[in-house]
Amino acid sequence: MIEYQFNHGVARITLNSPATGNRFTRQAMLDFIAAIDQAQTAEAAVLVIAAQGADFTFGRDQKERLPDVPLRQNLALILEANAKLRAFSGVSIALVQGHALGFGSGISLHSTISLAAESAHFGFDEIDHNLAPLIVVAYLPHFISPRVAEDLVITGRHVPADEAQRIGLVTRVVPDDALQATAEEIIAKIHQTPAAVRVIRRYTQHLPGYPSAELSLQAVEDLAFWVEQGKQ
Repeated sequence: MIEYQFNHGVARITLNSPATGNRFTRQAMLDFIAAIDQAQTAEAAVLVIAAQGADFTFGRDQKERLPDVPLRQNLALILEANAKLRAFSGVSIALVQGHALGFGSGISLHSTISLAAESAHFGFDEIDHNLAPLIVVAYLPHFISPRVAEDLVITGRHVPADEAQRIGLVTRVVPDDALQATAEEIIAKIHQTPAAVRVIRRYTQHLPGYPSAELSLQAVEDLAFWVEQGKQ
C-alpha cells in the first residue's frame, strides 16, 4: 500500500490502495513509519504525502482482526507515526483529496503544511465504529479549539475543506486540479532557503502545548482497557 520515492532532496510517500479507500492495516502503518524513517535518514528537505484514487484515506482498517497482536501494541503505532511525522526535520506536505478520516485527518494535522482539494472532507469517525478515540482527544486540542475538537470526536461529523481550513485542520484549500502544482510551488520555495527552513522546523518542534508522551501513552492504556472491559 505504501510507496516511497526519493529524488533531489524530496521524499514522497504515496498511499496506493485505492480499492480499499487507502485504509491503513497494521502492515501499512509499519510501512508508513518506515518510509518516514527513510526520509529522515536521507535528510530530505521535503516529505510529500499523497494518495492514489478518489480518497486520501479512510483511516485505520476497522475490520482488521489481529488476535496475535496486543491491542496496546497496535494502538501505539498511531503514536509512533504521529511522533515521527511531527519530528521530521524537513517540511512535510500532505496533499488531501476526497476523504481524510480518522488517521487521515491525523496525518493532515501532523504534517507541516496540509493542502486540501476543495472537494475534500475531514473528520474523526471512530465514534461511528463504537470507538472512543482517546489518542485524538489528547492531541486535537493542540491544533484546534478544544470545544470544536470535542464536538468532532463526539459526533464524528465530516467537515468540508473550507470549514476544515477555518477551524485549523488544514493550512490551505486549493482547486482540485491544483493540488499537485501548489505542492511543487511550495517545494521550489523551500529549496531557495533550506537552512533557514530547517532552523524554523527545529524550533517549532519544541514549542509547548502538544501532549506529552506520558499523556499519549495513558490514552492508549485507557482505550485498550475500555475495549477489554467490553466497552462499558
